[in-house]
Parts: sequence; C-alpha cells; structure tokens
Amino acid sequence: MCWVTILPAINMEYKTFAPPPHLGDLVQCFWSLQSSEDNITPKEYFLMADGCPEIIFQYNEGFQKYSTQSARMRFQHSAFERFDVGRNVGFFGVRLYPHAIGQLLKMPANEGINHVFDFTVLFKQDGENLADQVYNAKTADERVALVSGFLTKKAINNKPDPIEYLIKQVIEQAGQVDISKIQQQSNLSVKQFERRFKTIAGFSPKYYARIARFQGVRTQYCSGQFESLTGLAYSCNYYDQSHFIREFKEFSGVQPLHYLRFVEKANTGISKKSKNINSSPKPPQFDGYLPCGLFV
Repeated sequence: MCWVTILPAINMEYKTFAPPPHLGDLVQCFWSLQSSEDNITPKEYFLMADGCPEIIFQYNEGFQKYSTQSARMRFQHSAFERFDVGRNVGFFGVRLYPHAIGQLLKMPANEGINHVFDFTVLFKQDGENLADQVYNAKTADERVALVSGFLTKKAINNKPDPIEYLIKQVIEQAGQVDISKIQQQSNLSVKQFERRFKTIAGFSPKYYARIARFQGVRTQYCSGQFESLTGLAYSCNYYDQSHFIREFKEFSGVQPLHYLRFVEKANTGISKKSKNINSSPKPPQFDGYLPCGLFV
C-alpha cells in the first residue's frame, strides 16, 4: 500500500509504502521524496529530534553536505540540525523501529545516538552492493523490494527482546505513558529496566517519552486534529503553554508558532496572517509517516 502527499509550494512528491508483513516488526514504513530540475525546491531542511532510526539513500543532489549518491544510517537523535538542499532532490528512506539498531548491527543504540553513519561502512560490501542497486533502480517499488530483501537476510534468526514491545507502546501512544507502569510490566528492577531500555531505544525511558511526545505534537498538528495551540499542548499532556513552548524549541530549534508558519508556507503555500498563538488555520492532511523535519 502506498500513500502519496504532494507538497505544492515546494513541488515535491512524497510517498510512503507499507513494509511486507514479515518486516512489520522491524520497519515502520518505506518512503520516497523526489523533485525534478524544472521545479523549485526549498533551500534548507531542518532535521528535528526523532526517537526512531532511518536508512536514507540519496540518489540526486539532496543534501549538499553529502554526495549526490550516498547511503547513510541515521540513529535516534535529540538534537536538531540544518542542511542546505540541492536543486534536484531524490531520497529513498526506511523508517525503522528503535530495536533495529541492535538486530541489524549487534550494537547498543545508545552508542550511536545523534550520529549519522555511512551505510557502506556499517554493512561493508553488502551495504555497497545494496546502495548501488538502489541508485540504479527505476522505481520506488523496485527499491522497496531490494531493501526488504536485504533487511530480511540481516534480521534473520534474531530473537526479540520483551522491552521492544514496551518501547513500541511509548511510540504508539506518543509518549503519553506512565513509565513506572511500563517498568512494572517488564518485571525488571528500575535500574535493570532503564539500562535495557536505553540499550535499545538510545535514551532513558523518560527522555525517550519526551521525544515521542514531541513527535506526537507534530503529527497531531499535521492531521488537523486540534482547535488551538493551547488545546494541542494540553491534549499532549504538557503542564502548561510555557512548558510546551520550551520543550518544542529544545527538540526542533524553533518556537512552535514559527514552526507552524514554516509548515504552512512550505507545504501549502498559505501565509499565516494571525499573530495569535492560540489560533491556527487547518494544516494539510497527511497520511502515513510524517517526515522528521521541515523543508524551508
């Protein structure tokens, strides 16, 4: 199944693809983002905090920091970063669950947080072969099949850790969980639970829940399911508006109101005229995975 979102003001086509059933516990979705040389592309991209890792293949200009053909694996991150964008954008990505780091690389996720690694360095010749195949593929469906085959081989015979299910709860509930209750479900002591959770998710349980809540705010905004920013803050279980603004800026690098204006300008071409933080016109509707950053 494929979801398509057209980003009109920046003339790019964004699609998401459901993973095959046997990879559903490892892969959240595949996605592609592409423009043509004739279209106007944004100049910058702001990467924001994200509790899930991704594999990203760049087969056109994309981010100028990287070569026109590059493959990399971005680990979970709490930091924000700005990238200059090339004229002709072409990306194919794989959004993974946090435990994919351990299953695919046999390493603790917390050893690589806030870092991006060369895919071919991590996976040696197999990674280089896959990257070449992805670059030469003609369609996104071909890329989905190629990467699915690679992940199937790499993840085979891996035994799931019960903590993985608890981390998924945090993701699915957008961080609005009682960490103490989740710890009790694990049947581990507090210290054991925190250590195991951090090994898989990259961050401590409470900090990870904060990142998941931030992602939930962005998703809820782009679904249009709110009446005001104040209501959005309270619905996502922030203490008050100042708490919401402070945490949003920590993970995104911008104030919530500035972010929402950027979204409307970049994704719909609609300029926001109101200066009232409590009033927002309805944003575009998004299906599937929401990209973890913002083109400006």
